[in-house]
Amino acid sequence: MKNYTLGILIMESTLFITGCSGPKSPSFEKLEYLKVLSANKSKVVLGDKALYHNPNNITGTLTKTNIKILVNEVEVTEINQEHSIAVPKAGDFRVPVKFSFNPQQLFKENNGFLRNALKSFVDKKMEVQYFGTVTVKVMGIYFDVPVDYSEKISFGLNYE
Repeated sequence: MKNYTLGILIMESTLFITGCSGPKSPSFEKLEYLKVLSANKSKVVLGDKALYHNPNNITGTLTKTNIKILVNEVEVTEINQEHSIAVPKAGDFRVPVKFSFNPQQLFKENNGFLRNALKSFVDKKMEVQYFGTVTVKVMGIYFDVPVDYSEKISFGLNYE
């Protein structure tokens, strides 16, 4: 009888442990709708929406953003913000991203950049890269979600 009780206890413990795993980290999926909102010789404003996925059946909160942004391999700005954005349960969510930079900085930061910049203007394309993390809180547990994304955008053709 003792072995039977011990066997049931072990089986129940195994089911409890495997059936009740903790919350999982949300994931960065992609950036949507990146476009030039405005551009002139001293300021370029880009905007888009970052798409994330929350695999948990509970809601959470996006609390912090720490992302470096590079344009044509030159770091132009960094987004460091504290947030309180609601994260829906078991689904995708979007976070607006808007940033600006001085295009003249691109010429100053990288001696060999002039050739790449001229090529970008002729080709009407810029490569925008995002590196960093966003912090999401689910059930009191903080997750740093990595962001590593790049895409090419048209320069000056899609601004509003």
